[in-house]
Amino acid sequence: MSTLPTFEILGFPVSLPILIISLLAVVIIPIILGKLLTSGSKTGPSSVILLAGPRDAGKTSLLLYLQEKTLIPTQTSTTPAIVKLPPSALSPAGSEDDGSTKPFHLKDTPGHPKLRSTAINTIIQPTESCMGVVYVLDSAVLSTQARITDTTEYLYELLLAIQKRYAVLSESNTSTEPIPLLIACNKNDLFTALPSTKISNLLQTELSRMKETKRKGLLGAGAGENDDEDLDLVLGDEASDQITWEGLKEFGVEISIQSGSVKSGNIDGWKSWMAACLDA
Repeated sequence: MSTLPTFEILGFPVSLPILIISLLAVVIIPIILGKLLTSGSKTGPSSVILLAGPRDAGKTSLLLYLQEKTLIPTQTSTTPAIVKLPPSALSPAGSEDDGSTKPFHLKDTPGHPKLRSTAINTIIQPTESCMGVVYVLDSAVLSTQARITDTTEYLYELLLAIQKRYAVLSESNTSTEPIPLLIACNKNDLFTALPSTKISNLLQTELSRMKETKRKGLLGAGAGENDDEDLDLVLGDEASDQITWEGLKEFGVEISIQSGSVKSGNIDGWKSWMAACLDA
């Protein structure tokens, strides 16, 4: 009976079968561990809640409030910031309930028009584990058309990105769920703040107006009804100018709207919404 060859490694004899098994272990075990870490519950540490919205709406204040549980002075952000938060960050005020089951990341993105691509890319990239978008707006400054337009234009871009992502993943037969979006109407403690119901109607009306303008521009430029690339710029039903929250559900866009105030600590509704996204 012939003996298997042996090799000398660091002065120690090692048989061929042991050598093969060791090499396989070095290659296979890291792969298995990687699969385990990236699979499983979608509320794992890689889960991301995205903060987006116009400048000076209170996004960074919200992030720091959830992180430190106290109000901290902030400046206008020009770079994205991401923090890892424990489940207790989403527990209601005065409660010991964890709110969510696992740690998650909260990603704050700049609101300047030239820097909004960070938020858009976070939504569009399938590799990003974006579980929900919190669109923070200043409910106390929507009395001017300029602020309404800026607020609505950015919202249109985000909703269109969510719609595109849902459509692409659906066409590729990839299992996907819509990315929900919460319109967080911040600063409702101020005298000039509009109620969430009025903001909701205002945004739907303004989004419809923008959609009508975009559709007319595309058709005027010669885009046909079968021009899929151009119609990707159209939010919701291609055949209608009307935009409603209910109508957008068909296109993978699910919207909620709640008033609150970071300054006064009135954000339990927002925290409950985020916890529900992570636990869905």
